[in-house]
Amino acid sequence: MHAIDPILQISERQHGLVLTAEARAAGLTRAALRHRVKTGLLQRVGARVLRVAGAPRSDLQGVLAAVLDASPGAFACGPTAAALWDVPGYRLSPVHVVRPRGVTGRRTGLADVLHAMGGLRSVHVTVLDQVPIVRPEVVVLHLCASEHPARAERALDDLWRRRLLSGPSLRRTLDEVAIQGRSGVRLLRELLERRGDHYVPAASNLERRFEAVLERAGEPPMRRQVDSGGDHWVGRVDFRDAHQPLIVEVQSEHYHSALVDREHDARRLAALGDAGFVVVEVYEEQVWHRPAEVVEAVRSARRNLSTRSRARTGCSSDQSGRENRSG
Repeated sequence: MHAIDPILQISERQHGLVLTAEARAAGLTRAALRHRVKTGLLQRVGARVLRVAGAPRSDLQGVLAAVLDASPGAFACGPTAAALWDVPGYRLSPVHVVRPRGVTGRRTGLADVLHAMGGLRSVHVTVLDQVPIVRPEVVVLHLCASEHPARAERALDDLWRRRLLSGPSLRRTLDEVAIQGRSGVRLLRELLERRGDHYVPAASNLERRFEAVLERAGEPPMRRQVDSGGDHWVGRVDFRDAHQPLIVEVQSEHYHSALVDREHDARRLAALGDAGFVVVEVYEEQVWHRPAEVVEAVRSARRNLSTRSRARTGCSSDQSGRENRSG
């Protein structure tokens, strides 16, 4: 029992799954591994993947099993990745998996469709719901290669609307992975050219909900999707006050934790602060389930900015009076 504890710890991070190589690295000999499979403590899912007895089965577990079986360097991609990113109309199966071209020729019996992709690097992938997955920019490129153009375009707009990608991020990805003749590149370039880097899709349900929360609380409305910064453009923000240097970013918690580079996010917020803005972040759960917290965060920021403005005005008046008296 002591020997399997590390395996349980690994499986807890992997939807109840563990690679045979991980089990060996955790201390199990080949004989011990065979014994645990024979007694049912571990169950074979594929040639290299095991399931801990009692771990609940799920579609997500099936996707991860296919990714692990195709590793090293494998990721959920295409329609499967689109489903994981909650793009409407897509399902997890059949399971599409991609790995960098030339890394391994190992076969897999768990992935329904196995892709090889040249130029795939760490900047093009992430982890979502404990599953290694390609980022939305690569998802769209795959969909442009395999789906009807109108369907790929709808997926592009859905991901763009939720700020999971942007014009600049798509162009950067194309520069990094687009090779002559690669399927999907031409269509994606055409879709990008029609939109431009600063395209703003229709407001999300989350943004509309935030606007409704402010309206019901009697708070003045804010401008949506505004280019902001000082002397240099910093980025397009979710909401900006019409009269005060106040910005509100409405974060989708599920994706924010997986996608956003924390250092990049910190630099962006610092740049907005340097430009004189106060930035308030509110989260999806607050907007939908605790709207009073959202209202208080906005009101508090507005009060503080008003107090600061009055203080500056008062200091200027006092200084002017002293100068007049001394003259």
